[in-house]
Amino acid sequence: MLISAWLNVSTDPIVGTDQKGKTFWSRIHNYCVEFCSDMTRRVVACMKRWYKINKVVAQFVGCYDQSSRNIRSGLNANNIKELAYKLYSTNYGKKFTFDWHSNMLRLEQKWRSQLPTQSGGSKRTKVSATGAYSSLSNPETPLADEPGVDSSVRPQGSKKSKQKG
Repeated sequence: MLISAWLNVSTDPIVGTDQKGKTFWSRIHNYCVEFCSDMTRRVVACMKRWYKINKVVAQFVGCYDQSSRNIRSGLNANNIKELAYKLYSTNYGKKFTFDWHSNMLRLEQKWRSQLPTQSGGSKRTKVSATGAYSSLSNPETPLADEPGVDSSVRPQGSKKSKQKG
């Protein structure tokens, strides 16, 4: 419930970041109380629990990104996740136990992998018949701005949301 509340309040396009920390966390606590009748945590306890979840999930995402960079032939997503678990336990000396939390957060923009896509990149390509090279991206590769190319969608800004709503 805490993760759900944090995502709901932090991605509110109308209020956005124009609020004090105390107001932000009281909104999260109110959300939790509203949707979970047996909520026993107070505002400070919610805040401390969130910081612990956030820290551990961010560390695991770093391990996952690092293991994704070392992809060998024949590895699939499950193998990469297993490598990330091993890397996490090696780096931090404990087992990663926030699997359920990371599954909820992994699709959010903050925790998405910053790895380049397979189709993109900055490979040097020949530009002319004389053999001159360019360090720009391959011109045949579609850019993210072009129609028909999947890219991460940015949330609507607070000014635009206020104008609409």
